[in-house]
Formats: sequence, C-alpha cells, structure tokens
Amino acid sequence: MSTMVKLALPTRFYRQMRLFLVRIIALFLSYFSIIARVKFLARMAGKLRFLDSREDEQTRGITMKASGMSLLYGPMLVNLMDSPGHVDFSSEVSATLLLSDIALLLVDVVEGVCSQTQALLRQSIMYGQTVILVINKLDRLRVELKMETKEAYAHIIHLLEAINSCVSQVVQCLALEDDSVERIEDLEASLHFRPTKGNVIFSSAIHGYAFGLEDFAAIYSEKLKIPKTELTEALFGDFYISGGKIKSDAASRGKTQLFVQFVLEPLWALHDCGLVTSDLPKLLQLIGKIGLRVKSSRTPDAFDEAMRTWLPVSQACFRCCARAPSPRTAYRIQYLHFLRYLETYMTIQALVVKFIAIEGQKFSVCRIFSGQVTVGEQLYVIGRRSRLTYVRLLIFCLCIIWSRSSPTKRAYSGRLNNFFCRKFPKHVFQNATLCSEAINEGLDVGMKYGEPLVRVSVSTLNLEDMERLRDGLKSLSILDSSLRVFELDNGELAMVTAGEVHLQKCLKDLEDLGFRDLEVSKPIVPFLETVVADINMTLAQIQDQVTECRLRDSSLHIRLRVVPLADEVVTLLEEYADLLSFIKRGNLEETCLADLKSALLSSCEKHLPQVRGSWWYRKSSSDIADMVDKIWSFGPDRARANILFNAIPNYKRKSIWDKCEFGIRPLDQAMVAGFELFVSAGPLCHEVMRGVAVVVEEWTVDEEDIAVAGQLMTAMRSTCQAGAKKVALRLVAAMYRCTVTAAVQVLGKVHSVLGQRKGKILNEDVNEATGQYEVTALIPVIETFSFCDHLRKSTSGMASAQLEFSHWQLIDEDPYWQPTTLEEMEEYGVKGDSPNHARGYMDAIRRRKGLPTDDVIVVSAEKQRNLKKNK
Repeated sequence: MSTMVKLALPTRFYRQMRLFLVRIIALFLSYFSIIARVKFLARMAGKLRFLDSREDEQTRGITMKASGMSLLYGPMLVNLMDSPGHVDFSSEVSATLLLSDIALLLVDVVEGVCSQTQALLRQSIMYGQTVILVINKLDRLRVELKMETKEAYAHIIHLLEAINSCVSQVVQCLALEDDSVERIEDLEASLHFRPTKGNVIFSSAIHGYAFGLEDFAAIYSEKLKIPKTELTEALFGDFYISGGKIKSDAASRGKTQLFVQFVLEPLWALHDCGLVTSDLPKLLQLIGKIGLRVKSSRTPDAFDEAMRTWLPVSQACFRCCARAPSPRTAYRIQYLHFLRYLETYMTIQALVVKFIAIEGQKFSVCRIFSGQVTVGEQLYVIGRRSRLTYVRLLIFCLCIIWSRSSPTKRAYSGRLNNFFCRKFPKHVFQNATLCSEAINEGLDVGMKYGEPLVRVSVSTLNLEDMERLRDGLKSLSILDSSLRVFELDNGELAMVTAGEVHLQKCLKDLEDLGFRDLEVSKPIVPFLETVVADINMTLAQIQDQVTECRLRDSSLHIRLRVVPLADEVVTLLEEYADLLSFIKRGNLEETCLADLKSALLSSCEKHLPQVRGSWWYRKSSSDIADMVDKIWSFGPDRARANILFNAIPNYKRKSIWDKCEFGIRPLDQAMVAGFELFVSAGPLCHEVMRGVAVVVEEWTVDEEDIAVAGQLMTAMRSTCQAGAKKVALRLVAAMYRCTVTAAVQVLGKVHSVLGQRKGKILNEDVNEATGQYEVTALIPVIETFSFCDHLRKSTSGMASAQLEFSHWQLIDEDPYWQPTTLEEMEEYGVKGDSPNHARGYMDAIRRRKGLPTDDVIVVSAEKQRNLKKNK
C-alpha cells in the first residue's frame, strides 16, 4: 500500500464542515517557536518562545515537548504545532506528523542540509504531508558572510539542489520498499521544492520577515506592465528583462537575473543600512521609498519594525498553507482502507496519537477524521491491525488545543482535540482507533521512532513512597511513548529512555510529580551476544563442533550444535518480530504465515550457504528447505532473532508452521524453555543473544524418570552454553551516528575526543559557505555519556555534535583473546597489555550483574612496593 500518494474523498464527507477550513502545521527544526500573526505577539515574533512551556525548554533553548495553539487567519482556522528537533524526542515528532497535514521544514541558509533533514523529509513524505520549505536566517548571507547579491543567489540555488537531492533519495528508497508506487518521476517532481511553485519561503525569523516570489511579483508587476503570474514564474531562474519583455539565458549574456535585481538588491540595501553600517538616516530614506513609516529611533529596532511591517512572517506562511491541499480535498491513502468498513462518511473516526496531563488528569490527544464528537459520546476502541474485544468508551469532556485547553461541547473533524474519560480502560493506548461503529480493524498507522536504550534504576530513600513512585512511573510511561518502565527481578524499578537528554527530562518530570529524594543508578546501555563463523576452520573441525550431554546413565541424552545465522536472515527476523509473536501464540492467519515462511526460506537459501566457516557453508537448497520446515521454535520476545531447529532423525514432530500439535512428545516444551533461557542470557555476560541457531541432532529421555524430567530444562540450557563456547563468541554494541560541526583550528581536538570515545570516522567534509568542517562518525552508545560536554570543553565551544541511533554493530574482538605465539607476545606483551575493548565491556557488565570475573587482587606481586603516598 502506497504511503506517499494522496487521494480525494467525496465532498459529502466534509459537507458538515463548510464553516471550517483547517490547516495543521508541524514545525520542524524550530529555531524560534512562534511565527504567528497575533496582535499581542507580533512584536515578539522570532524572540518569544511562546510554545515552549517547560522550564527546562526555556533553559536549554530547545523544544522537548510538542505543543500547539489554534489561530484564526481570515476564513482559516490554523492549528499550529511546534515539534522537537532533538533526536531523543522523535516520538513527539511522529505524533505531530499524525496530527498534521502541512509541515514547515526550516533550513538554515548557511548551515544547509543537516544530518536530520533527510530523516524529517522521509517521515513527512511517508505520512503524506505537504511540506513547505522555509529557508531561514537569510540575513546571515549578508551580515556574517558578506556575500554580494550574485553570490547569495548562487548559494541559494546550490542549497535548493541539495534539498531536492534529499527528496529524490527519500522517494527512491520508499519506492524500493513499496512496490505499489508507480510513476516515480512524476511523484518526485511534485515533491521537489521550487520557489515558482509557491512551496518555498525565504525568511529571517529573528528579524520577523518572510516572503515568497509573489510578494515581489505583486510589487513590480504594475511598474513593469507584466502580468503577476508571468513575472512570478520568471522571478527565480535564468531570466532578465529587456524592452519590457522577459527573456532567458541571462547568465550567458552577462545580464542580471530577476531574483538578484528585484529581490536581493533591495533587501541587501536595507540590510547594509540597518545591520552592517547602522546608517539610520539612509535607512529611514529607504523605508520611506517603500511607503512605510517607523516609530523606532534605534537603527536595529527600526530595521526590524520596517521588515516586520513590510514582509510579515505570518502572511507568507499562511499564504503557503492556503495553497496547500485542504483536509477537505486531500486525504492520505494509508487511512482509506479504514473507511471501507463504514456505512457512512458521517461515522465518527478518530486516532489516539498521544496522552497528555492537564491539571493532574489524563487526556488523550486525538485526530478526528470524520464525524463530530459530542459530550457523552460512546465510542468503540479498536487496536491497530487486530481484532480486539470492543470496549465502549464514554467521553464526557472535550478540549480544543490552544495555548491553553478550553472545554467545548462538540468537536469536529479536522481539529485537534483532547478527549477525557473518567477512567481510561487499559485498551486505550497510542495508535488505538476510536469509532462509533464496530469495525474489524483499526487504523494501520505506524509511529516509528528510535529504540530506547539508556536504562537506569530508580528508587526512593523512603520505602513507603515506592508504591507512589511505581504509580508515577506508570503514568509517565503513558504520557511519554519513548519511555519504557518495568520492574526488575530484584524488585527495583527501572526506566529505559531514548538518550541522555530524554533521561534528564524524565527525571525532571518525576521531580515535578513530587519525588525530590530519588536514588538514580548510573546509566546502563544493553549489549547483545552472538556467535560468528571462523573462516580458518576446516570442514572436519566444523563437524566436531557438536556438544553432548548425558545424565543418570543415559536416561537423558542431548546432542546439538550452535551455529551462526547470516546477517540478512537476522534482519528479516527482526522485521517480522510482531508476526513471530503471533506464531508463538498460534493465532496468525494462514496467509501471513505462508508469506513469512516464503520470505524466510528465500533468505535462508540465498544467504546461509554463503557463510564461510560455518555449518551452513555450501549446503544445498533442498537441505536448507528441509531445515526451515523443521523449525522447532523462535526465540522469546526479548530475543526473537534466534532459531531452534529439529534435526532429530526419529522425532517427526509438527514444525512451528503447523498449528496442529500432533506428534509432540510430553517434554517437548521443556526443551523449548531451555533454549529460550539460553538466548535470553548468553554465556559471555548474560545479555540477550542475537543471530544464533541451535540445531538439535539427538534427544532421548526416559519420560518415566521424574528426576530427569525436572532437570531437562537446565540441561538444555547448559548444553547450549557449552556448544556456544566451541564457536567464536562476540559482543554486539548499539551505535550512534555522530555528526560534529567544528572550526578548522579545533579539528585535531575533535579527532582526539572521538578516538577517546572509540569512535570510527566515516566522512569528513567542509561547508564552503561557513568554512566549518562536518565530521561524521560512528560511536558506541555506551561511550556517549557526557560526550557533548567533553567535546565542548576540549574545543572551547568551537564544536558541537548531534547523535542519532544508527544500528547494532558487531565488536570484532575476541573477549577471551590472549597472546600465544612468539610474534603476538613480542607485539602485545606476555599478558596482552594492549586494550581489548570487548573484554572491558564484558567485565564491566559481569561486575554490574555480580558475575565472577578474572580480576586479580594482587597485580605484579614480584615488583617492589612503593611506600610513598601521593597526597
């Protein structure tokens, strides 16, 4: 199903809404949190962070929580929303995308395309947004970079080319993922940014002005006697005017382009007087020529007042929004399958996007797609792509989002609404669908955001407050979709956050809830364990990698081998993790089961025989197909990307693809439970395993021996651990993609800091406009705590970094490696003094978990003791 094309619905769908023309704006990479035309805010546009209501948002100068307000602009009701730009709060961005139809993408004209621009563009296009490009900080080209008009015009053209290149890459990637997308070239052209299309705004938010080509076309059309539409088409391009007519090929003929002559030259003259030379008399003279009068006596204030009056930000933004497809005429295709179940377009349909707290009560933020909701309405709650038991939800209060929420008796489609219920049932969760009819399935809308990785344990000094802390964490996890809260086996409460900044925000929220004396552990980052193939091993050595277990005079005999899976197979298993959960429960539909089996079989036949040094190497397609048919079980919820194979000759049990339990031996589930215990806690440091296959070749058990039956689960786990130690064990670390922007004089210090944090530099490029270097590197998540502070201190504030989760990467170091040959001893020392990062990570995890390590109390006992005490 396509996620990019937009289709129209019948006009009767919106007949009840003729009085409301709704525009919903998502604000990305927000440099300034308000660009609205409100009388009491007009003078503070670009300066007052009106939508940043949290204290830590004001302190840090970043947006951490999506917020919104409703604005009236002529006949339009605009719901303006400000979403965070920091990667730790990507769930807020996803929620904002689901609530909105139009996205204003702000890009710094000097900095250009940053590391997150492409990610934001991808999300916007996937969710069917109408994206409007706002090229911000136009004043920097003249004030900071001292560019002339022609240089600035060439710079803007290069910037648009770079952004359109990002759009093309996003469309091509989505087309590869979605085979139903057709006419890619036409779709790509429709999404490109061109000032002549009206989807590009030039602005300087700090000075309060913005404009489109039509603003200057309206000014010059009467003077030049050229129609406004014709002049708008030629105002940005290689055109010039000669003899009252528009002609092309201005550059080749040495003529000045229209954009330079009619747009940049007047703006540059005003910027020179107001910001460069501070010539107030000349500035007032220029202001008078454009028919304006200002009251300010200071040059910077006079410049801001003139620009704000001449080219107001709100007018340019709202005009672009008015040209964008309306919710009444454009509807995103991913919602259309939901409508086919409805008997009438007047049926109430709403999507629960997120939860918020207002005056101590929990409200759900919903997007109404059709119908109108009144106080006392009873709605069904339907899960995403699932047929849950229908729950009737009684809504008795509604709020419309503004700077403050205000109650109302009725809510219409197209608006943002807060629904309140006296007691939300547990079935009401994010992405749940509210409908007035009992339909088979809800909206299939995915909210994709970064996986939370940073875990801390939280407790209170007063044990009597633990129950209240448990309730507070539960409420916080409902309000924050990126937060995971659970209780450990030892009774400790743990929360998992998206990053360091997100962790600090959650702790501030707990403090606001009244928890002042909290004990917070050091951040914990998870690792994964896996096994890899050794390409130096012979076939005979590989065949000998079998492990056997015998108990009570052969009453129990297990023989198995542990082998690695190909990376492509592991990726496939992780993509189908949800379906694997349904398989374990036995409630997956036959069509989905067949599709999954076909995809897995194709991937295994293609990639497993190519894993050199493994048991799979050069196996035939028939052997691989036979093994896929004999899959015994997949891993548990925490470790789905692992497989248990049944290669027992005389045990013809039904595979996991068959729902029938015919032929299953009584202690079958004990074997599966032992396998799940093994992959849930690996042999290195009891971390979750990934990409491991266990092939059981023989299993005999005396089912009448009660003692053996009780030991089967433990025996299976121990045998798997022993088998894993016969192959190469490795750790897998979570990696951040780090983008550092630094001046050339501190580039060496940036490399030094990245080296200390075990970073790997991928790319290093220079921004020709700013002269700053952009360094792209991969850095383990475990090494990123206080990384930004360390970088700023080392470079005296001349470098900044942005971190974003990238992937899980194998640490290609043997944790148990010791020098054995003479050459290794000469190079690394007898004790292997060179740092082994994998061993360091493994020992740190084992110490934290209370597992034994090889640490020695006395080191180098033959050396003489130094009695000097350093004070």
